[in-house]
Amino acid sequence: MQDSIAQAEGMADRFLRLLNEAAEHLLAAKDQNRVVRDLFDLIADELRLDVYFNYLAQDGELQLASSYGLDETAQRAGSRLAFGSAVCGEVAQQRRPQYVANIQTCEQPSVAFIREVGLQAYACTPMMAGEVLLGTLGFGRRWCGEFRPEELQFLRTVTQYVAMAVARLRTQAALRESERQLNAVLDNASVSIFLMDERQHCIYMNAAAERLTGFRLEETLGRPLHDVIHHTRPDGSPFPLHECAIDRAFPERAHQQGEEVFVHKDGSFYPVAFTASPIRDEESQTIGTIIEVRDITQERRNEQARDLLMREVDHRARNALTVAQSIVQLTQAPDLEAYREIVLGRISAVGRAQGALAAQRWEGAEIRTIVEEELGAVMPGATHSLDGPDIVLAPEKAQPLGMILHELGTNAVKHGALSRQGGSVSVSWSRAEDGLELVWAEDTGGSASQPPTRAGFGSRLIDSLARQLGAVATYEWRACGLRFVLAMRD
Repeated sequence: MQDSIAQAEGMADRFLRLLNEAAEHLLAAKDQNRVVRDLFDLIADELRLDVYFNYLAQDGELQLASSYGLDETAQRAGSRLAFGSAVCGEVAQQRRPQYVANIQTCEQPSVAFIREVGLQAYACTPMMAGEVLLGTLGFGRRWCGEFRPEELQFLRTVTQYVAMAVARLRTQAALRESERQLNAVLDNASVSIFLMDERQHCIYMNAAAERLTGFRLEETLGRPLHDVIHHTRPDGSPFPLHECAIDRAFPERAHQQGEEVFVHKDGSFYPVAFTASPIRDEESQTIGTIIEVRDITQERRNEQARDLLMREVDHRARNALTVAQSIVQLTQAPDLEAYREIVLGRISAVGRAQGALAAQRWEGAEIRTIVEEELGAVMPGATHSLDGPDIVLAPEKAQPLGMILHELGTNAVKHGALSRQGGSVSVSWSRAEDGLELVWAEDTGGSASQPPTRAGFGSRLIDSLARQLGAVATYEWRACGLRFVLAMRD
């Protein structure tokens, strides 16, 4: 009697130690596919186990996830079970453990499969996570007879441990996948996102935030975000945390929105638009802050460029009006029709210069464009040649040059080389040591050319425009025609 009690106590101690080892093993498990096989290796000798079946509930049926002690034929035969089919199917359907002994003499249809694989005893337990069926886990013996009650209890207990381990691993896998998807979304977002805890320490920043600030997340951990990227004003004075609008989203539990200036890792300043909102727990207690930040440097530049453009347009409109008024007032002509033609030509030259500037977004105008447009307008079809590098004139020089070319072209058509058969004009420009030189050369084609007897309004206008350009205008009246040099200083 005492020997039996001692034997039972020894078995209980061994089972308790084994159960503790199994629990530790399952708590540390990281691979769902190895959970049951590693457990089987741990307990098989002590419980004299020859076989195990681990089915998982998937797509409305049981699918064999892992097993031991079966040949390939048996594995294929038992790879899928309908709920209610065979012992494991009945366990899954009823969600209750089953134990079958004397299998080789049992005629029940449900034990046909485990009888064919040579089992004598088989214990199967549902794997439950709360009310959710994860699958079944069954252990069998071929040679050592029936399971004792304490052995059955042990197997049912470790099956529940397995269920908890599988549920934990599935949850962790789902969390990892969810985290991966979230990180993919956040890291592909163009807006910078920061998360701060209750101490206002940065605990997360996405890839856009790292690019924006120049800091990696590891460099900001354990520090208030304000002390990393918002500690100094552009004038160099300190920016106290209590004055920070972003920081107020946490203590005031309120949504904050606005614009600020951040400090990059390299020490440069850049403007940002931000939205800061409190993060609340299930009890509506504020536990942190989420901040969305967008770099608005380009927007500020665009605004400045737009303002500059508006001022430039206003200035040029007023300037064009002044020029037009001067043209109207100072132009002389023998009759109204001639007056109209001259005035219209000069104002059109102003318009073409404005168009060349607009094509370059008012940042300047190509000399070649100005020359081509003026010659094409004043002397269409006439023989002319152009030669010079690509040079962009400053905006304030485009209009005067266009009007000078207009006056030269008009004079060439009416009185100069282009008024004669075979006449031509060449225009060249090049960089000089202190600026730019443009040469207008006329060739009468053989006939002698005579200099004008007096300086008309066109000549006076050219001289006035040259002074406006800060240039020197030189006239050379050759036998073959006018050679005009305009030397513009930078």
